[in-house]
Order: sequence, then C-alpha cells, then structure tokens
Amino acid sequence: MFKSCRIAVVGGGVIGLSVATRLAQNKAIVTVFSPQPLADITSSVAAAYWAPYWIGEYDKNIAIETLAELQRLSRANVDGVSEFPFEEWLTDEGSRELAAELETAYWWRTLHGIGFVQESMKTPQPFQWNGRQLAFTERVRFTSVVARMPDYLDWLESGLHRSANVTIERQWVDSLAEITAEFDAVVNCTGWGAKALVTDDQDTANMRLLAGHIVIIDAPEIKTAVSLSRSPFRGTPMYVVPRHGSRNDVLCGGTAIEVTETIDPRQRVEYLLDAECNEVIARASQVLTPVRGRTELTRGVGIRPMRKSVRIERDPVLTNLFHCYGHGGSGLTLSWGSADRIVDLIQSTIATQQKPLGLKNISGKM
Repeated sequence: MFKSCRIAVVGGGVIGLSVATRLAQNKAIVTVFSPQPLADITSSVAAAYWAPYWIGEYDKNIAIETLAELQRLSRANVDGVSEFPFEEWLTDEGSRELAAELETAYWWRTLHGIGFVQESMKTPQPFQWNGRQLAFTERVRFTSVVARMPDYLDWLESGLHRSANVTIERQWVDSLAEITAEFDAVVNCTGWGAKALVTDDQDTANMRLLAGHIVIIDAPEIKTAVSLSRSPFRGTPMYVVPRHGSRNDVLCGGTAIEVTETIDPRQRVEYLLDAECNEVIARASQVLTPVRGRTELTRGVGIRPMRKSVRIERDPVLTNLFHCYGHGGSGLTLSWGSADRIVDLIQSTIATQQKPLGLKNISGKM
C-alpha cells in the first residue's frame, strides 16, 4: 500500500528510527530528518530497559507488542539488546506501598518472559540512607530487555542506511507545516523538541520536560539490574542497569528534575550535568556496595517529554501530518508498538479517503 509513497520522519531517536524502519518494511520511500549525532540525543543516554515508566495515558497493548519485538531482537542477538534479571528491593514501608499499587505498577507482571516473583529476603539487608539505619526486607524479581542504546540506535540507523528506499538527512526541520507540502505524509517524532515545534496543541504546550542524569561505570561483576523507587527512595529513585554490547558496562541513574527554563533543541543538553551526576553516583554508592569506587566511563543527561497522554494521532489540521511523541521515560518500552500504530494510521487514511492525504504520490495523481 505504501509503494511509491514519500514519507518524512522528523526525529531520529528510538521512536523516529523505529517508525522509519516499519515504514521502510512496508515499502514506503522514507526520508528521516535526524540532524544531531546519535551521541547527542536523549535516546542515547536512556537507561532503556522495558518497563512502563513516566508515561501519561497510553494503550497498554503498545507496550506489550514492543516487549514481544524486543524479546525477539534479543534472541536474534541484535547489537546491544539483551535480557537481564531485575530486582526491586523494598523496606517494610516500601512493601506496603507496593501492595497498594501492585495492579497499576506491575500490571505487566504476567506477560510472557517476565517471570515476576515477589518474595521476602531470607535475611534483612541493612543500609544507611540519609543518616537513617534501614533494612530491605522484601524484593521483586523479574526479567526484562535492556538496550545499550549507542549500539541499538546504531543498529537501527545502519539498517536504514542499507535500505534502498531510505534517505537520512542531517538537517533541522523548522516548520512541520512547510515540510508537509513536500511529502505525501510526515511523522513528527521530535520528542521533547515538539514543545517548540508544535504550537497549536495545548497538551503539548503544557508538556513537562524532566531531565534524567546517568553515569556509566565499569563494574563487570554486576549482572543483575536493581531499581529502587519506593519509600525511602520515592522522589529520589535510583537504578543500576548492566548492559551488553560493543562494551559491557553499567548505567547508574535516577533523576527526574523538571526543566523550567527554555532548552534549545539544537544544542547539546548539559543541564546540571556534573552536579546531578555527582549526586547519582553518590546515592548509588551509599546503598549499593558494588558501585563504590568504580571507574566512571561516561556522564550524560537526557530530557523526557511528559505529556498528559502519549500522542499518537493524525493532526487535526494538517491532514498528512501524524504525531508520535510524548513517551516520557518509556521510549524504548513503547517504540515498536508506536511505530505499528503510525503505520496503521497512515494505511487507514489512505484506505478511507478518495484523495488520501491530498498529495500526488499516494494516489499517483495530482
């Protein structure tokens, strides 16, 4: 159905590259506008493990479909994609919080391959936190997919480079309205950049931008990911995630700081980089013994776009413009399902309109 249809994808993060891949697989002629080096985009510094996190309203099937695809890619030994055991450690208070939130926080615990288990610690694990003596008494265990994003993004982009019907342009798009005149369809995958690029949608104008800071360390003996987000870590969460790929390393993170000043999408993001990264590694070292004294490899910060709901829809005014952004901290978690929804939206538009998108190549006529 997409043969000879010219489609632009604006944005080259994990969402944009996934959308472009699916469109190319459906025989569209795809142009990806991805102006920044992969190392400078938010997706490249994401912890990037499958788990619904920092999302507004969304269709859970999008996450479920993405999990199945990521599991398939892991078992196909795709660069940077691996399955790892995860644990969430809980104090008594944290256990009570989890009990109250289990259905919403872990609605996905019965999905294929997750292997969710909630159990008591055989021996309480004491730790110091902000001058308090506490203990972990319970834990949650499951298995999830982790993507070492520099490798995974390179794999996605390399696949597009090899496709005869895909072009990647290293240039900025300043106006979605203008670019819709050049293509049969345009998909806006600009993430937090949509806040500046989309001016006629109130939910996007109100979109919150949350900075997330990470520190990559060399700690080869860490083979299980640990996530701490409930009392006493609510408000100051932390996670330590091992990754396999061109280099095996461990990502430490856990900030979600609202950015209230204007951030320029054209500039490399370094918002509170050193100060917050110092805090990330200090907090992780305080609680997780294997993190202490490890060699730092990289520091980074990315911006999560927090919208009231993930936006996957056709634009109400520009009939050949489609939006796919606002995934919060769950870009990887929703990536392939979001790409499939965009393909379905464009296909249904073509199928239901006499002049589907008002341009020449879809119908073969002016």
